[in-house]
Amino acid sequence: MSAGVPPETPPRAQPPRAQPPRPEAPHGSPWRSRARRVLPYFVVGGAGFLLAYLVVYLFVFPSRLVPNDRPVPNVVGMLQVDAERALRDAGFQPQQGERRVNASVPPETVVAQTPPATTMKPPNTTVIIDIAASP
Repeated sequence: MSAGVPPETPPRAQPPRAQPPRPEAPHGSPWRSRARRVLPYFVVGGAGFLLAYLVVYLFVFPSRLVPNDRPVPNVVGMLQVDAERALRDAGFQPQQGERRVNASVPPETVVAQTPPATTMKPPNTTVIIDIAASP
């Protein structure tokens, strides 16, 4: 290096030019604004769907919520007259089935029933009772 010559200075980097600020939409970004407008419609639509579902569930198919089934009483071993009265009192319709010859059971006694005792059935279900006949 020679005396008297100043050393070269590296060129200075120019700072980046500042970009002018972008003009903003009046209510923020267009996506956010649209979502805020559409969201209430989705909420109201969802609530309407749930309300319609509940109405159908409660009023069109009410038997699932409050079943009114009741147990069939055991009438095997009773006389036919008493068995029919017990079934009617419980809300069922007695119907005479077969007459079976059975020497070990007194005549006019119920020897079998369909549906079986303690089965849950709706009211007015027909219960068939088989009666013992004399030998």
